[in-house]
Amino acid sequence: MTTTLIIAAIGWVGAVSVLLAYLLLLRHATNADSYLYLSLNFAGSACLALSTSAAHAWPSAAVNLIWLAIGIVPLARAWVRLSARRHHPSPAADNDAP
Repeated sequence: MTTTLIIAAIGWVGAVSVLLAYLLLLRHATNADSYLYLSLNFAGSACLALSTSAAHAWPSAAVNLIWLAIGIVPLARAWVRLSARRHHPSPAADNDAP
């Protein structure tokens, strides 16, 4: 597989990840604070940032890098909450279940 195809595949994975996160949010299958939503958004924007940087599409790359920066703190908080729940499970169900 050529580098161009790999970069394009990474871009498509990113696009699908971001769109899937948004679709799950709109369908109330997750919430904006959930580990799932934040992870899909973070991974998707990372893939898109890589793909658009490789294509020298600097405005799109910048937006995705900013999206990553904005999302890192909420994702870290969600990861901490998820880790705490795994070590101290509660009877309440939530959208972060694996």
